[in-house]
Amino acid sequence: MRLRFLRTFVLFGDSSLDDDFYYRMSKKINKFCVMISSLFYQDNVVPLLLEEMESYLSLKNDNYVAMTTEEKLFEYLFTNLHDLPNSTSYLDDERMSKKINILRQVFRRLTDFYPILLANKTTTTTQYLFPRFQFIAHTFLQFYFDIWTGKYKPIYDADKYSSKVSSILIDIIPLELEVLYISTSKLIKQSTSTQLKRFVKQILKASPKILQNYLIHLQGHMVGSVAVNYSQTQSINVMIEFLLIFLTDIPKRFIHPDKLNDMLAHVSLLTRKISILMEESSNMNEADFSAPDLLQEIERMKGDIKQNFLKAPDQSSQLCFPMDDGFLFMNLLLRHLNDLLISNVYSVSLIKKEIGMVKESLEFIRSSFKKVRQTLDDSTSGVVKDCWLRALDVAYEAEHVINSILVRDKALSHLLFSLPSVTDKINLIAAQVTSLQLEDKNGDDPLDAKSSDEPIESTSSSFVEVTVGHEEDEAKMIDQLLNQHESELDVISIVGMPGLGKTTLAKKVYNNTLVASHFNVRAWCTVSQKYNKSKVLGEILQQVTGSKGKESEDDLAEKLRVALYDKRYLIVLDDVWDIATGEMLIACFPKVERGNRVILTSRSSEVGLKVKCRSDPLRLQLLKPEKVGKGSCPAELLDVGHQIVEKCRGLPLTVVLIAGVIVRGKKKEKDLWLKIQHNLDSFVSANNSLEIMQLSYDHLPYHLKPLLLYFARSRKSKRIQVSKLMQLWMAEGLVDHDIGSKSSLEEATQSYLDALISSSLIMVDHMLAEKSTHFSVMIKVCYVHDVVHDFCSVKAKREKFLKLINPGARFHASDFLHHRLTIHIEDGQLHKKCVLFNSKKCSAGSKHLISLKVSGSLLNSRYICHTRPFGLVRVLQLDSIELKDSLMEEIGSLFHLRFLRIRTGDVKAIPVSWLNLQNLETLLINTEYTMVLLPRILKLSKLKHVKIHRSCFFEKEEEEDNIQSRILEGENSKLTTLSHVVISYSEGTNDALKKFPNLQHLECTIRIHDDWFPKFDVLNKLESLFVKYPWKDYFYGKEYHFPSSLKELQLYRFVMIPDLLSAITALPQLEILAIRNSYFLEDKWDASEDIYQSLKTLTLQEVGFSEWEVDRETFPKLEELKIEYCEELTEIPCAFAEIETLKSIHIRIVNREVEDSAIEIKKQIIDFAGEDRLQVFLSGVLYELEAEEEDETEHFPITSLKELGLNDFPMRPALLSAIVALPELEFLEFIDYDFQRE
Repeated sequence: MRLRFLRTFVLFGDSSLDDDFYYRMSKKINKFCVMISSLFYQDNVVPLLLEEMESYLSLKNDNYVAMTTEEKLFEYLFTNLHDLPNSTSYLDDERMSKKINILRQVFRRLTDFYPILLANKTTTTTQYLFPRFQFIAHTFLQFYFDIWTGKYKPIYDADKYSSKVSSILIDIIPLELEVLYISTSKLIKQSTSTQLKRFVKQILKASPKILQNYLIHLQGHMVGSVAVNYSQTQSINVMIEFLLIFLTDIPKRFIHPDKLNDMLAHVSLLTRKISILMEESSNMNEADFSAPDLLQEIERMKGDIKQNFLKAPDQSSQLCFPMDDGFLFMNLLLRHLNDLLISNVYSVSLIKKEIGMVKESLEFIRSSFKKVRQTLDDSTSGVVKDCWLRALDVAYEAEHVINSILVRDKALSHLLFSLPSVTDKINLIAAQVTSLQLEDKNGDDPLDAKSSDEPIESTSSSFVEVTVGHEEDEAKMIDQLLNQHESELDVISIVGMPGLGKTTLAKKVYNNTLVASHFNVRAWCTVSQKYNKSKVLGEILQQVTGSKGKESEDDLAEKLRVALYDKRYLIVLDDVWDIATGEMLIACFPKVERGNRVILTSRSSEVGLKVKCRSDPLRLQLLKPEKVGKGSCPAELLDVGHQIVEKCRGLPLTVVLIAGVIVRGKKKEKDLWLKIQHNLDSFVSANNSLEIMQLSYDHLPYHLKPLLLYFARSRKSKRIQVSKLMQLWMAEGLVDHDIGSKSSLEEATQSYLDALISSSLIMVDHMLAEKSTHFSVMIKVCYVHDVVHDFCSVKAKREKFLKLINPGARFHASDFLHHRLTIHIEDGQLHKKCVLFNSKKCSAGSKHLISLKVSGSLLNSRYICHTRPFGLVRVLQLDSIELKDSLMEEIGSLFHLRFLRIRTGDVKAIPVSWLNLQNLETLLINTEYTMVLLPRILKLSKLKHVKIHRSCFFEKEEEEDNIQSRILEGENSKLTTLSHVVISYSEGTNDALKKFPNLQHLECTIRIHDDWFPKFDVLNKLESLFVKYPWKDYFYGKEYHFPSSLKELQLYRFVMIPDLLSAITALPQLEILAIRNSYFLEDKWDASEDIYQSLKTLTLQEVGFSEWEVDRETFPKLEELKIEYCEELTEIPCAFAEIETLKSIHIRIVNREVEDSAIEIKKQIIDFAGEDRLQVFLSGVLYELEAEEEDETEHFPITSLKELGLNDFPMRPALLSAIVALPELEFLEFIDYDFQRE
C-alpha cells in the first residue's frame, strides 16, 4: 500500500523535489526495509529492494513521467484512494469514512469518464475540462503525500484533516456536475459510441445521489463559512432545500426517462449555479446577487412537476387525531409554529412564508372561539361548534403536512398539493368565523368557567397550609415508635385511600425532633407500584452509609443488614402496593432487639394487615370539618370554609385543590366562596379523587396545562430539580414568550412555575444532591401528589401529549404519534419487537415526535441505534445508551434540537456535525474521556448551559499555536452555565475565558502549574464560582483574581492563605461562601479584622483548623452558619451571638464543645434580645432549649411512656426535670453519653 503511494507521487508529483523530500523518503525507505526484512528473513532481499527504490527515485524526471500515460495517473490515484482508509487512524471516525466513500464514488466515475474525455478532447464541449482534471489530480497527489509523511498529527489536527477532505469535496463534486451536464448534452446523446452511452446511462442512474450528496455537503459547508448576510443566504437555503426534496422524492417509476433526464440536467444546472454563488460569496453584494432568479426558478419547477410528473395524493384516508381538549392542542400547535418561524433551520426556510400565514389565521380562529369556549363543550350541535370542530380538524392536518415537509416524508407531494390545500381550508374557516361575529358568552362562575389564558398571581394560600389534620394519629404513631416495651422490629402501617395524607403524616412523624433523636439512623424510600428492588435497597443503603451501592440485589441486601445490625433504625417504605413487595423489603432488615421500626404506607388495607408487624395498621379517617384550623381563612368566612371542607368529603387533597381554585379566582371575596360552596356537590365524589383533580385542571389557564401534564413523564413521587425542569419546559416549547417582551424567557418560566405552586398542584421541597464523590449540596426540587400524577398520566396519553413505555412493554410505530415519548429500560433490554431505532418502521409517526427520553439501566451494546427518523426532536435524553461516534454524528442532523442529555464512551471532542445544532441551548454529557470544548462550543450560537463531566478547553500538552488558533474562532455570548471543566495553564487560558462574556455560573478544576491561578475577573458577569484543586496539600504564593460580581464562591481542596482570604473579603456582593476539604495555615482562622460585608451563608466542611477568631463586625449580615466534619475545631466564637441577622446554626459530626458553644450562643441571644430567634440543628435535628418557666413536659407529650432511650442527646436540667415528671416511666437508657465530662 505504501509503495503504491510512493510510486504515484514519484511518477506524477512536482518535478522540483527538494532535499527535505529525499530526507523523508529515505526515512520511509528504511522503515520499508525493516518491514520487508521481518517478513522474508533473507539477507539479500533488503539490499536489492533498497537499490531498486533509490534507482526509482533517481529516475524522477520529466522524460520518464512523459512515458507514463495520463490514464495511469487516474488509475493510480483511485487505487491510492482505496488504500486511504488503511493508512490513517483519522478514518476510524464514521463521518470521515462517509466523506472518503463519497470521494471514492465520485473519483471512480471521473476515472471512467477520463478515457471518453481523451477521445473527444478536440471538441469545445470537453476541452476546458482538461485543466480542471489535472488540478484535481495534483490536489489529491499532495493530500496523499501530506498524510503519508505525517503532516497531520493525530492528537491535534483531526479538524484540519477533516477540513482538507471537505475542501477537496467542494472542488471535485462540481467537476462531476460538469461531467453530468456534458453527459446529458445533445452532442453526447447523438454519439454512436457504445461505451459512451453505457457511461451516460450509469451516471444518470447515479445522478440523484450525486446531487443529493453534494447539496447536503454544501449545506454543512455553509454553517459559519459563508460570509453573506441573511437575505442572501436565505435564498440559497431555500433552493437547496427544494432541490433536496425533489431528489429525495423523485418519482422515477412515473416519469418518462427523457423527461427525467431533462429535469435532472436542469437540477444539475441549478446546483452548479448555487456552487458558483457560494464560491463568490466573499465578494457578493446585494447589487449582483440573483436571489429573485432562484426563487422564480423554484416556482417554475413546481409548476412543471405538478403539470407533468405528479398527481395530487389520495385524501381518502383520514389521520386519527385526539379531539378531547382542542384549545390545548391549538395552543401547543401555535407555539410550535412560532418556534419554527424564529428558528434558523434550513428545512424551515422553504415554507417559512406559508407557516407564517397558517399561524396568523389559526391565532385569529383561536382568539375568536375563546369567547365562546363554554358552549363548545356542550353535547348539542350547532353552527359554532361544527365550525370549531372543522377548525381543529384542519389544524391537525396543517401540523401533519408541515411536519412531513420538514422531515422530508413524501415532502414533494405535500409541498405541491397538501400545503396549498390546507392553507385554503384554514382561510375559508377564518372567513366563516368572521361572518359568525362571535361575542363573549363566558360566565364568571368559578366552578363552571373554563380555563383562560389569564395569568395567575403567584401567591400562597394560608387556607392550604392548615388542612392536614390527623394530630391524634400523629401522637399515636410517635408513641408506637418510642415504645421501649417493643424491642423487636415492628412495622407500623398507614393505610387509606388516595388523598388522605398518608405520606404527609409519615413525613411529619419522620421529622419529629424526638423521633429523630431516638434512632441512630433513618431512611426514607418511595417504593411505588412498579419498583426496582435493587434501586430501593441502594437508596436506603446510601442514606444509611452515605455511599452508593451498585451490587446485585443479594449483595445490597447483605450490605444493608451489616450496616443496620448494630444500630437502632427507622425506615419508611412509602407507597407499597402489595404484600409480597413489603415482606421482601422488610426481610432485608436485621431482626435484632433494639427497638427498630419500619413505617409502611399503602392504599391497601390488606397490605397493612398481612405484612409482618406487631402493631395494628393505622387507618386514616376522613378529615372532619372541625379539624380545620381557625387561621385558615378570614373570620367572617370561617363557617363557609368549614362547609366547603365538609363538602370535600373529608379528603385533605380535595381541600387543597379546591383552595387552589380559590387562589386562582379573580375575586377573593365572600361571593366567590359562597359560589364554590353552592356548586361543589356536583364535582366531588367520595370514591374518586380524579374528579376533583379534573375540576382543578379545567380551571387552569391553557398556558399552564401542558406544564402540569409534563409531570407524567417522570415516575410517581419523583423529585425533579427545579432548574432542570425549567430548562426542559423552555426547550419543549411549553412556555409562551414574545421576543419583544420586557421579561426574559427564564422569568416567564419562573412565573409559570410559581403559579402552579400557588395553585397547590405542584409541591416544593429541598433534598441533598451529590455534587461530587465527596460531598452533597441542598437543591430545590418539586413534585406532584400521586393522585395528580395519575390524572396527568391518563390525560397526557389521551391528548397524545406524551406516552410512557415501561420495561418489557411492546410498542409500535403508532406510539410515535405522541409528541413526547419516554422509554424505561430494565436489565439493558428492549422488547424484541421494539421499533424505536428502526428507521423504516418508526419514520411514519416520528415526524410528530418532539421529545424522546430513554432512561433506566444501560442499554445492551448489541442494539444498533439511530436518530435519523426524529427530525423534529427538540429534547433528546439518552441516559441509558452509550453513544459511539456514528450516533454522535447523526445527532448533528437534528437541527431543531434544544436540549441534549447523553452518555458517551470514547468521544474526545464535540463532533463537527454538531455545528448544525444552532438551536441547542442545554448540553449535558456524561463521558469517560476528557472532551475538548474549543473551538466548536464557540460556534453554537444559542448554547446557554453546558455540563460535561471531564471537559477541557484544549489538550493538556497542546502547542501554544494550536491553542491560539482555537481561541480565535469565535465567541459564545449566550453561555451562562459551564460545569466540570478542567482549566489548564496556557498563555491563552485567560483569552479562552473571555470568550464567554456572559457566563454566570462556572464549576471547574484547576490543573496545577507552579504559582499560576486563572484570572477569573475577566468574567465580569460571573455570579457563582466553584473551584477545585486535585489535592489540598499544594500551594504557592499566588495572585487570586475573582470578579466583583460574585455572589457565591465554593472552594474545594484549598490552602486558606492570607492572600486568598483578602481576595474573598474584597468581594462586595458575596452572599454565599463554602470552604470544603481545605485547611488554614497554622491551624487558625483569624478573621477578627476582616469584614465579609454581604455574606449571608457560611459553610465549613472538613476544614482543618482549631482556633477561630471573629469580631462582631466580621459577618454583619450572616444568616446561616453550617459546620460539618470540622473535627479539630474547639468552639464557635461567642461573637456570633452579637450578629443580629443570624437565624440558624447547623452542626454535624463535630466536637461536643462546638455543639455546646452553639447552644451557648443561642442562650446569649435570648438573654440579649429577649427572644429565641436562633435555630440550632444538631445532626439535622432541631435543638429546643428548655426554659424553667416552660412546660416541662414539652418534649414528652406522651405521658404514658414506660421506657425511654436517649441517644447522644444534650443533657440539661430542664430535660432531667421533664424525665422525672413522667409518671409511668420504668426504664431509662442513655446511649453514647459521657457522664464524666458532664
